[in-house]
Amino acid sequence: MGKKIHLDEFEQDIEDNFDSLTPVSDMKAEMEIMKKAAMFHGKRKKSITLRVHEIDLETMKIKASKLGIPYQTYINMLIHKDATTGL
Repeated sequence: MGKKIHLDEFEQDIEDNFDSLTPVSDMKAEMEIMKKAAMFHGKRKKSITLRVHEIDLETMKIKASKLGIPYQTYINMLIHKDATTGL
């Protein structure tokens, strides 16, 4: 028997409702909507300069590399997670 796969809530919803999902009828239009959403999201970011300990930065780079993502994306993800968690 194979490994048991653990799905998050979003993934489980897709799995539970897979048979009732409808395919995208106009892929070109759907891609345009996604592009606009991505551009809007990208414009909302602000560049900052931040001084960090060298060892901390190297650790973040290693962790990001293991996840297969750029280290700045990883750091941004951590900041976002902390910022959106209750006080």
